[in-house]
Amino acid sequence: MNAKNKRFLILSGLFFILFLVVILITSGNAGFLMDESVGYWADQNDSALLHKLMEIASVIGSSEMILVITVIIGLVLLIRRSWRHFFFFFIVSVGGVALNLALKMLVQRARPGDETKFIEVFDFQFELQSYSFPSGHTMRAAILFLFLIYLSIFALKRVSVKVVSTIIYLALIVAVALSRVMLEAHYVTDVLGGIVAAVGWFFLCLYFFYRPKERGYSFSMKR
Repeated sequence: MNAKNKRFLILSGLFFILFLVVILITSGNAGFLMDESVGYWADQNDSALLHKLMEIASVIGSSEMILVITVIIGLVLLIRRSWRHFFFFFIVSVGGVALNLALKMLVQRARPGDETKFIEVFDFQFELQSYSFPSGHTMRAAILFLFLIYLSIFALKRVSVKVVSTIIYLALIVAVALSRVMLEAHYVTDVLGGIVAAVGWFFLCLYFFYRPKERGYSFSMKR
């Protein structure tokens, strides 16, 4: 095991441990107070313009939007015959959706206001309840934009472009997460759980797919 691969595995483990910590916080008084405090702050700072921006951010993390972007990225990787990136993206994306669903079913936390929602894609509703923890919007968006950050770092040449693109993708993750709280669709602990679970899953997949340059593997998008 090379040093970088080992670090990815350690990071994955740390974030999954952090996820367990978030679960413990969620089930206790500390999590309740955190959710109530942030929810109150969101109510006090809401406005027509901010609400509209949050709706747009929420659409970015929707099942439909993530699916469309995922298909486009997958097709680009296939056309470029970038097989390692393609399979990495497939596993981290599809596996991330399955992991989110499994975690929701395991925790079974009711949504804010005890509103019952079902999984829905392109107006097709599945007879499967969508629980609150961890936030699916946040987790899907985090996985997608983490992968785009990964591609930016290893496929782009100019450092300035890498930095700018990374900042934009991180900002989009934060925007989607914040939108779920501002729109009262999730508690703040739901989005925290979604982010740490996404990061842990991403590094776990990266551990298996990463190949350092010193072993002769190039991260060029043409492979």
